[in-house]
Amino acid sequence: MLVDIFVTVPSLLMATIAWYFHVGLVLICLTVLFVVAIGAISVYRVREDDPFLSHRPRPKLVPGA
Repeated sequence: MLVDIFVTVPSLLMATIAWYFHVGLVLICLTVLFVVAIGAISVYRVREDDPFLSHRPRPKLVPGA
């Protein structure tokens, strides 16, 4: 009885916590990969529309300056 309380229950609890931790890490990695893919696609599309984008002068932030 005491062995079950002090060994089995904490072991099951730690296994459950580890499972949730692994699932959380996988979801975070998938989210980061999705964001990177969306960013890469958007940069590619902008470059495809205007290949001279990097050679454009920057607009002035203050009008009249």
